[in-house]
Amino acid sequence: MEFDGFDWDGGNREKCQKHGMPIVAIESMFERPVVILPDRENPVGERRYRAMGTTAEGRKAFVVFTLRERDGATRLRPISARYMHGKRWKFMKKPIPTFNTDQEAEDFVAGADLTEYDLSGGQIVRFELRPKDKTINLRLPESLLNAVRRQAEKAGMPYQRYIRIALEQAVGGGKP
Repeated sequence: MEFDGFDWDGGNREKCQKHGMPIVAIESMFERPVVILPDRENPVGERRYRAMGTTAEGRKAFVVFTLRERDGATRLRPISARYMHGKRWKFMKKPIPTFNTDQEAEDFVAGADLTEYDLSGGQIVRFELRPKDKTINLRLPESLLNAVRRQAEKAGMPYQRYIRIALEQAVGGGKP
Protein backbone atom coordinates (compact mmCIF):
# COMPACT_ATOMS: atom_id res chain seq x y z
CA MET A 1 0.00 0.00 0.00
CA GLU A 2 1.56 3.30 -1.07
CA PHE A 3 1.20 6.60 0.73
CA ASP A 4 2.86 9.99 0.46
CA GLY A 5 3.59 10.74 4.09
CA PHE A 6 2.12 11.17 7.53
CA ASP A 7 -0.55 13.66 8.55
CA TRP A 8 0.45 15.15 11.93
CA ASP A 9 -1.04 18.06 13.81
CA GLY A 10 -1.42 19.07 17.44
CA GLY A 11 -4.42 16.81 17.99
CA ASN A 12 -3.11 13.46 16.84
CA ARG A 13 0.48 14.18 17.92
CA GLU A 14 -0.65 14.67 21.53
CA LYS A 15 -2.97 11.64 21.53
CA CYS A 16 -0.23 9.36 20.26
CA GLN A 17 2.53 10.70 22.48
CA LYS A 18 0.47 10.68 25.68
CA HIS A 19 0.80 6.87 25.77
CA GLY A 20 4.59 7.17 25.63
CA MET A 21 5.01 6.39 21.94
CA PRO A 22 7.05 9.01 20.04
CA ILE A 23 6.26 10.00 16.47
CA VAL A 24 9.50 8.45 15.21
CA ALA A 25 8.47 5.07 16.67
CA ILE A 26 5.01 5.25 15.10
CA GLU A 27 6.45 6.10 11.70
CA SER A 28 9.07 3.35 12.00
CA MET A 29 6.33 0.76 12.57
CA PHE A 30 4.99 1.47 9.07
CA GLU A 31 8.45 0.95 7.52
CA ARG A 32 8.03 -2.81 8.04
CA PRO A 33 5.11 -5.20 7.56
CA VAL A 34 2.18 -4.63 9.92
CA VAL A 35 -0.95 -6.64 10.64
CA ILE A 36 -4.06 -4.71 9.66
CA LEU A 37 -7.15 -5.95 11.44
CA PRO A 38 -10.39 -6.09 9.48
CA ASP A 39 -12.78 -3.22 10.01
CA ARG A 40 -16.21 -2.45 8.67
CA GLU A 41 -16.88 0.55 6.48
CA ASN A 42 -17.77 3.59 8.52
CA PRO A 43 -20.88 5.09 6.90
CA VAL A 44 -20.38 8.34 8.84
CA GLY A 45 -16.92 9.62 7.99
CA GLU A 46 -13.49 8.14 7.54
CA ARG A 47 -12.66 4.48 7.76
CA ARG A 48 -10.38 3.64 10.66
CA TYR A 49 -7.76 0.92 10.52
CA ARG A 50 -6.21 -0.98 13.41
CA ALA A 51 -2.58 -1.98 12.97
CA MET A 52 -0.21 -4.06 15.03
CA GLY A 53 3.46 -4.22 14.31
CA THR A 54 7.00 -3.71 15.52
CA THR A 55 8.90 -0.43 15.76
CA ALA A 56 12.51 0.07 14.68
CA GLU A 57 13.51 -0.52 18.33
CA GLY A 58 11.77 -3.92 18.25
CA ARG A 59 8.84 -2.96 20.49
CA LYS A 60 5.38 -4.23 19.61
CA ALA A 61 2.81 -1.48 19.05
CA PHE A 62 -0.87 -0.88 18.30
CA VAL A 63 -1.93 2.09 16.14
CA VAL A 64 -5.39 3.23 15.07
CA PHE A 65 -5.14 5.28 11.88
CA THR A 66 -6.98 6.53 8.83
CA LEU A 67 -5.87 7.35 5.29
CA ARG A 68 -6.63 10.82 3.97
CA GLU A 69 -6.59 12.00 0.37
CA ARG A 70 -5.80 15.67 -0.20
CA ASP A 71 -4.44 17.48 -3.22
CA GLY A 72 -3.70 14.17 -4.95
CA ALA A 73 -1.66 12.85 -2.01
CA THR A 74 -2.48 10.01 0.37
CA ARG A 75 -1.46 10.67 3.97
CA LEU A 76 -1.49 8.15 6.81
CA ARG A 77 -2.98 9.87 9.87
CA PRO A 78 -2.35 8.10 13.18
CA ILE A 79 -5.27 8.66 15.56
CA SER A 80 -3.96 6.95 18.68
CA ALA A 81 -1.03 4.67 19.46
CA ARG A 82 0.56 2.75 22.30
CA TYR A 83 3.09 0.08 22.95
CA MET A 84 1.78 -3.40 23.62
CA HIS A 85 2.91 -5.13 26.80
CA GLY A 86 3.27 -8.80 27.57
CA LYS A 87 4.53 -11.77 25.60
CA ARG A 88 1.15 -13.07 24.40
CA TRP A 89 0.46 -10.55 21.65
CA LYS A 90 -0.02 -13.25 18.98
CA PHE A 91 -2.32 -15.37 21.16
CA MET A 92 -5.06 -12.91 22.05
CA LYS A 93 -8.70 -13.83 22.60
CA LYS A 94 -11.07 -10.82 22.57
CA PRO A 95 -12.07 -9.29 19.22
CA ILE A 96 -10.75 -5.78 18.63
CA PRO A 97 -13.73 -3.45 18.29
CA THR A 98 -14.37 -1.19 15.33
CA PHE A 99 -14.22 2.57 15.83
CA ASN A 100 -16.67 5.07 14.38
CA THR A 101 -14.98 8.14 15.87
CA ASP A 102 -11.52 9.28 16.87
CA GLN A 103 -12.77 9.45 20.47
CA GLU A 104 -13.82 5.77 20.43
CA ALA A 105 -10.35 4.83 19.17
CA GLU A 106 -8.67 7.00 21.80
CA ASP A 107 -10.80 5.58 24.63
CA PHE A 108 -9.98 2.02 23.56
CA VAL A 109 -6.25 2.63 23.26
CA ALA A 110 -6.19 4.47 26.59
CA GLY A 111 -7.92 1.75 28.58
CA ALA A 112 -7.52 -1.64 26.92
CA ASP A 113 -5.08 -4.37 27.91
CA LEU A 114 -3.94 -5.09 24.36
CA THR A 115 -2.45 -8.46 25.30
CA GLU A 116 -5.98 -9.91 25.54
CA TYR A 117 -7.12 -9.32 21.95
CA ASP A 118 -7.45 -11.59 18.92
CA LEU A 119 -5.35 -11.11 15.78
CA SER A 120 -7.03 -13.83 13.75
CA GLY A 121 -8.30 -12.47 10.49
CA GLY A 122 -5.57 -9.86 10.34
CA GLN A 123 -3.87 -9.20 7.04
CA ILE A 124 -0.17 -8.48 6.75
CA VAL A 125 0.36 -5.25 4.82
CA ARG A 126 3.51 -3.47 3.82
CA PHE A 127 3.25 0.31 3.51
CA GLU A 128 5.51 2.02 0.99
CA LEU A 129 6.26 5.68 1.50
CA ARG A 130 6.41 7.33 -1.89
CA PRO A 131 9.87 8.86 -2.33
CA LYS A 132 10.32 12.60 -2.21
CA ASP A 133 11.84 13.43 -5.58
CA LYS A 134 12.72 17.12 -5.31
CA THR A 135 15.28 18.83 -3.11
CA ILE A 136 15.81 22.46 -2.22
CA ASN A 137 18.54 24.50 -0.58
CA LEU A 138 17.38 27.08 1.90
CA ARG A 139 19.41 29.73 3.68
CA LEU A 140 18.13 30.61 7.16
CA PRO A 141 19.46 32.67 10.04
CA GLU A 142 21.03 30.39 12.63
CA SER A 143 18.55 31.55 15.27
CA LEU A 144 15.60 30.52 13.09
CA LEU A 145 17.13 27.12 12.33
CA ASN A 146 17.76 26.56 16.05
CA ALA A 147 14.15 27.49 16.82
CA VAL A 148 12.92 25.04 14.15
CA ARG A 149 15.14 22.30 15.59
CA ARG A 150 13.74 22.92 19.09
CA GLN A 151 10.15 22.75 17.81
CA ALA A 152 10.90 19.58 15.85
CA GLU A 153 12.42 18.00 18.95
CA LYS A 154 9.30 18.89 20.95
CA ALA A 155 7.20 17.29 18.20
CA GLY A 156 9.42 14.18 18.29
CA MET A 157 10.58 14.28 14.68
CA PRO A 158 13.64 15.22 12.60
CA TYR A 159 13.82 18.93 11.80
CA GLN A 160 13.77 18.47 8.01
CA ARG A 161 10.53 16.48 8.25
CA TYR A 162 9.14 19.20 10.53
CA ILE A 163 9.98 21.85 7.91
CA ARG A 164 8.32 19.77 5.15
CA ILE A 165 5.18 19.28 7.24
CA ALA A 166 5.08 23.01 8.06
CA LEU A 167 5.29 23.81 4.35
CA GLU A 168 2.60 21.26 3.47
CA GLN A 169 0.29 22.65 6.12
CA ALA A 170 1.01 26.26 5.17
CA VAL A 171 -0.02 25.52 1.60
CA GLY A 172 -3.12 23.71 2.88
CA GLY A 173 -3.92 26.48 5.35
CA GLY A 174 -3.03 24.68 8.63
CA LYS A 175 -0.29 24.99 11.23
CA PRO A 176 2.28 22.33 12.26
